[in-house]
Amino acid sequence: MIRGLLLMAISLLCVINTFAQRRPKDKLLDRKVFVVIMEDQTDKKKKEEPFEEELSFRTNKMSTRQMRTPDRGSFQMGEYAISKVEKLMEDAVYHFQAINRNPKGMSLKWEGRVLGNQIEGKATVSKKGKIKEEYTFSGALKEK
Repeated sequence: MIRGLLLMAISLLCVINTFAQRRPKDKLLDRKVFVVIMEDQTDKKKKEEPFEEELSFRTNKMSTRQMRTPDRGSFQMGEYAISKVEKLMEDAVYHFQAINRNPKGMSLKWEGRVLGNQIEGKATVSKKGKIKEEYTFSGALKEK
């Protein structure tokens, strides 16, 4: 009986510990804001003009300024992760991925890399696996 209670208590502690663990806070991009130019890469007759966007990284979440407006899709803040870190001469290159979603069931997937104060990558808007819009972006850390 005591042995059974002890095993149950240990199992419960393991389950609680598993749920209590959170992804460690990113310290590489956290609290950085980049100003980028978004360029439409979608194959359509009327291409969208390039526009300025702000990418904000904070507490393992990434938000945008333009893409969260109703005209651009109402994409909400989403999680990001550093997927790879590599060395290039003396500098580090941080590869990241992020996903923002909207109430219409669409997702905005970001894949990019940061080298020093520069950022570049691509952003893809899709719904149920079908690509709706594709963008490339490049820019720099926002001046304070």
